[in-house]
Amino acid sequence: EREVYSTTRCYPSTPTEGRQVAIKVQRPGLERKVALDFFVLRKLLAYATQQAGSVLEGTEVELVQAVLDEVGNGIFDELDFNKEAAHINRFKATYSADLADMGMVVPEVVPQLSSERVLVTEWLDGEAPRDLDPSKRCALAQRAVKCLAMQLMTDGFIHCDPHEGNLLYLNDTHTALLDFGLMATMRSDHQEAMASGVLNIMAGNYEALVPIFQGMGILDQNRDDLRRPGVEETFAAALERCMSGDELGDELGEATTDAKKAKLVQAEDGADRRRAFGQLYEELGELALNYYFVIPSYYILVMRAFVTLEGIALSADEQFNMYNVAAPFARRKILNPKTAEGRAFLTTALTTPEGRKAMALGLGIPGGGAGAGAGGGAETQKGGARSDGRGRKRALVRRVGGMIIGAGGRVVDGVGGVVPTLVRSVRRSVLRRREKGKPRSAG
Repeated sequence: EREVYSTTRCYPSTPTEGRQVAIKVQRPGLERKVALDFFVLRKLLAYATQQAGSVLEGTEVELVQAVLDEVGNGIFDELDFNKEAAHINRFKATYSADLADMGMVVPEVVPQLSSERVLVTEWLDGEAPRDLDPSKRCALAQRAVKCLAMQLMTDGFIHCDPHEGNLLYLNDTHTALLDFGLMATMRSDHQEAMASGVLNIMAGNYEALVPIFQGMGILDQNRDDLRRPGVEETFAAALERCMSGDELGDELGEATTDAKKAKLVQAEDGADRRRAFGQLYEELGELALNYYFVIPSYYILVMRAFVTLEGIALSADEQFNMYNVAAPFARRKILNPKTAEGRAFLTTALTTPEGRKAMALGLGIPGGGAGAGAGGGAETQKGGARSDGRGRKRALVRRVGGMIIGAGGRVVDGVGGVVPTLVRSVRRSVLRRREKGKPRSAG
């Protein structure tokens, strides 16, 4: 028997056909209890707004209300197991190939035995994360984080409740993902902006984050000045201060040196970067008091999912870096834009030194910038030494990525000029390989 969330219980059973299944049963009277909880929360919000008076602006109250509605709608969706069954089927159909490559397993639904308040799926035997040794726990978290980054940077249909109770360690190569009641669908333009944000944070391009965060819908696009009254520091400067950890020493004194080091990770270029995505999430919340934020309500669910998985990973490996795991998926998203905003981010990534540096980090190419093409070649030689096909594919991706970044350095008129340049570069590379493969003539 497993307790699933606080609203249901899950029981193993073996129906007449002999297949062991999991039966998820909703607790009686739950809808009324949830409705009462949210009624009380709405009353509390109204009271807080009334007491705050002019301190809160109308947009802030609307934002809090939108978040409350988003969470409430999500929980009510969880109470309809027909919707959860549809979520499972859609998730498997959308990501089947990626799930297989990552070793992520999603249980099959038994539709003929399921209903609005009873969900029957195949039973999966595994170990809960809390019962695992650090190495297994880290492996589980790595798979789960990659899976979440894949969802975020591909189709944007996201499992928003990947806590320890919804993950099972099946074996050394497979992890199970359970409970598909709380889901979110992310807009394509927000996905592309977030992908650009991941790489620019890694590169330390804080000025670039202002238009990126506006593209994500986090910052108010209708304001030229994002600062609230009385705030002098620009948003980019405040974000850089948070990411470098300077606020710890300023607020708490020199005695915080050890604490500061514990919260920072040393990047390859010698600069301090915040290791934990959760820390950035908390600091953005604090910055919202000084700058005009308009965070889309479903972001709360998506960010919560990332913070939850990162917590599991950090409990097993203190050196875990969420950005490094997300970078390959972010790179892929930027290189395949579907919106005008995404194409603008790609243009910036290919035609500015800061953008090429961010792309180089996403590709794992040392050096970055205009010399990234050479870096890609070096990585190709390194990857070529590997005997497995995966290593050769990774090396090819990095080489092509180096070509793209190098081509971007020569483009002045946007992405339109990149494609023919890239095609010519690839064609020359193929012709050189063919020439090398031809036998030399006797003459």
